[in-house]
Amino acid sequence: MCHITKGDYMPKDSDVPFFTSPQSPPHRQYEALRALLYERRPLEEVARRFQYTPATLRSLVKQFRAGRLQFFRSSKPGPKSAPKRDASRDRVVDLRKQNLSVYDIQTILKHEGIQVSHVLVSQILQEEGFTKLPRRRSVDKPPVPKPDIAEVADIRDLDWKQFRQFETQAGALFVLLPTLIEWDFARWIRKADLPGSSMIPALQSMLALLSLKLVGKERISHVMDVCFDKGFAVFCGLNVIPKTTALSTYSYRVTRDMTASLMDTYADTLIQEGMLPGESFNLDFHAIMQYGEQAVLEKNYVSRRSRAERSVLAFLVQDGDSRALCYANATVRRDQASSEILNFVDFWEQKTGKTPPLLVFDSQLTTHDVLDRLDKRGILFMTLRRRGAAIMRTLSELPKSQWKSVKLRGVSRQYRHVRYTEQTVSLQLLSRDLRQIAVRGLGHEEPTLFLSNDFDSNPRDLIERYAHRMLIENAIAENIDFFHMDALCSSIALQVDLDLMLTFIANALYRHLARHLVGFETVTPKQIFRRFLNTPASVRVSDSEVVVRIARRAHHPILLASGLLDRSPCIPWWNGRRLRLEVR
Repeated sequence: MCHITKGDYMPKDSDVPFFTSPQSPPHRQYEALRALLYERRPLEEVARRFQYTPATLRSLVKQFRAGRLQFFRSSKPGPKSAPKRDASRDRVVDLRKQNLSVYDIQTILKHEGIQVSHVLVSQILQEEGFTKLPRRRSVDKPPVPKPDIAEVADIRDLDWKQFRQFETQAGALFVLLPTLIEWDFARWIRKADLPGSSMIPALQSMLALLSLKLVGKERISHVMDVCFDKGFAVFCGLNVIPKTTALSTYSYRVTRDMTASLMDTYADTLIQEGMLPGESFNLDFHAIMQYGEQAVLEKNYVSRRSRAERSVLAFLVQDGDSRALCYANATVRRDQASSEILNFVDFWEQKTGKTPPLLVFDSQLTTHDVLDRLDKRGILFMTLRRRGAAIMRTLSELPKSQWKSVKLRGVSRQYRHVRYTEQTVSLQLLSRDLRQIAVRGLGHEEPTLFLSNDFDSNPRDLIERYAHRMLIENAIAENIDFFHMDALCSSIALQVDLDLMLTFIANALYRHLARHLVGFETVTPKQIFRRFLNTPASVRVSDSEVVVRIARRAHHPILLASGLLDRSPCIPWWNGRRLRLEVR
């Protein structure tokens, strides 16, 4: 028995602060209202004692009298019964006597219209004294529906008789296939000396990976969604499309030298097609995040997260006129990032015999030392300058007469009228001065600072050119949106490099198609796919040709007028069969 002495309930000095200096907000409100309304203390005294303003204290009184304040929570008794548990108890026990597992019982009850969790089933069995079942073999488990197992991809098992006639959801692949033949894609693979096997040659592996990009599949694991679609198999020239393991394992075998060879041939082809005018280039870095827990990657700044994350740093270059992506490297380390711009300059000089005329990038892409090296090579560039406090103070002191008004072309109407001032500035590590243009009215509270070594161009032309730099940000966004460039499925940077190359090829095929569609020359690949290519098709295979009849869409008259469906190329990996496209 517990005995309470007189000293246990006599007041102590240590008890007083609990009432005079309450810590929690509800307790402080209660004591303040008690002192004001019950003890009749003056308003100012109570407000000062409990650290309220008089206005706040008056507001608390109004809330109290309106019944909107609650200081003491009444405990509610819990349920005395469990209807769902009681209703299913007997049935759970009967099923367990048949040696069914917790999950088997849950599935059977679900089919019987009783929705219970496996946790509830386990609790009932424990209350009834049942122990866990021993591990069972597959043959001892109740039969359940299982996915169909597709054939193994093996070009030696290819039998064209199995493709006599079928329906496919991959009509888009056959519309883009003639362009791949014109570009001699098979030669790209041979030149890069990509790995292959007797079951799945290099060309078929690359076609399988590319086909998933062309229809907007997010990850290579989603190949299981189309493994029974014969259209993908015919496109690749295989009996069936390779599965997840085969494609992911293959990507690990591709080296950076092989990807660089593909990039080299890709650029040559686009230059010949007139898709890379090469008058100016937009450059940027993009961090492709790693979503796994076991990451061996460096941390890079990810703009949409506004913090550094484990990611692969990819360097991207876009032609400023055609908007086609022309160079990439996903094996860049953070300590090498500032000099990657020089690697692109060397790449372009090797391709065309001349240096890039104009490079446009932001302030964090490279360093002053690299800017000096670009200037000494005669390469014009335009970049941003960070807004330092001293620079902003100097600009704010300039008289209005030094700010000139100009109307920009080809930009949003909201930012068309701007004011600018220019001057010559000296930067550390640069051997000569640069041209600085400060612009107000581009959507920022403070002026935007442009730096360039181009002293001949009109200021308006330079401002407009940098305003168009957002095209590369749009290109990154549209490749993330449709080609799922951010769907990083491995911490191996090498695999990402190949995935980036496939994204470039898929993007170029869509850009080539858009050039021939009147009124749709600049739309995104996602819109092209939705309006023109996202269509099923019926396929008929004979000994001499493959006839693909794609289902009609509202915008197909534009596609027919382009003449792209009139092409009937001979497909090398179809044993000499020709492709014939029709619209039904």
